Amino acid sequence: MARKNLDQGPWKGENWWVSQFDFDECVTAQTGLQGKKVAIHDSTLRDGEQAPGIVFSAEQKMEIAKRLSDAGVQYIEAGFPAISEAEQRSLRAISEAGLDAKVTCLCRAMEKDIDTAKNCGVHGAIIELPVSYPRLKYQFGWEEKAVIEKALRITEYAKEKGLAVYLFMIDSTRAHEEFLEELTKTVTAAGCVDRLSVVDTNGCVSPEGMGYLVQKVRGWVDVPVEVHCHNDFGLGVANSISGVKSGAASVSATLSALGQRAGNTCLEELVMALTCLYGADTEIDVAKLYDVSRIVREWSGWSFPPNSPVVGEKLFTWEAGIPTAALMKNPFTVEPVMPELFGRRHDVLLGKKSGKANLQWKAREMGLRLEEEKLPAYLDEVKARATRLQRALTDEEFAAVVREAGAV
Repeated sequence: MARKNLDQGPWKGENWWVSQFDFDECVTAQTGLQGKKVAIHDSTLRDGEQAPGIVFSAEQKMEIAKRLSDAGVQYIEAGFPAISEAEQRSLRAISEAGLDAKVTCLCRAMEKDIDTAKNCGVHGAIIELPVSYPRLKYQFGWEEKAVIEKALRITEYAKEKGLAVYLFMIDSTRAHEEFLEELTKTVTAAGCVDRLSVVDTNGCVSPEGMGYLVQKVRGWVDVPVEVHCHNDFGLGVANSISGVKSGAASVSATLSALGQRAGNTCLEELVMALTCLYGADTEIDVAKLYDVSRIVREWSGWSFPPNSPVVGEKLFTWEAGIPTAALMKNPFTVEPVMPELFGRRHDVLLGKKSGKANLQWKAREMGLRLEEEKLPAYLDEVKARATRLQRALTDEEFAAVVREAGAV
């Protein structure tokens, strides 16, 4: 068998180089995602804002919505109007802003919520209904038959109001399969539901379980399916991708995985994985998505790990000597994605783990000339100071090291 030319192929773009095994015919036949269009339904302004202590002002919500739309996000869940009149004003302003993205909002299965959504001018109503055994038995005390009747009544009412109707099945992953089948078949047969949301409210399904469930739902109905996953076991992105592999047309997610408990599917990670690893088409401008993610992180008031995937502050920062030397030869040797994709650049630190390459990088960056024969002495001093300070050296501290060694 002839060897592949690994310098060319769908695994290598201008700013990324991932595994060629992702695109082996046997793999792509299983995933079915190469070239598939996947719509993104952002929920940062609703489910993301439900994270403890996070409040976005109306002006901030408008700015976030505009930037999400500019980045190519197709749907924006811009709020929950039942919260307050202020929330309704914000939602109405976003709906009237002329965005390319379609604006939706969350509604309880109540006529007054549908009326409010209509008055806010949204494209679609996301109508939430509990469907799981634990929720129905222990939280609401509802019979399954009553849920189906409520779903029929309220979806018909929303459709009569001219809204796109999304039935958001709370805690789908803990529902009786037989009940889900009856519910989905009944409401879609009535012709009043435009999209079904399969929801892992407690983040408690596995990728295999989510794939199985979405496949089942797709077999029961002929309307588009959306997946909405939470991240309690760190599987939000994996579960969402599994849902898409099984036929889901869209994914609900939040920037930086904001949300209750462990948060939701991380939008940035999802888009990058679908784009780079699966060859799917999300129509998202990842540089613009990165920009709005940074803004949301700042406005949230939360702190985030500096090594967060995709948007981490230190994601393209190197201190260890061996990978820095490789970075100088070809960044793809040590990174799957280039910082330029997000309008960023590499940064190299001088610390305990550094090598000669770090000194050369930093000297070039600072306009310093280092004597080759003195590099070992410079490095010894850098390591000694970094160890004593228990951190990397600042540029000023490195300049002092060079100056004290007599460099010009």
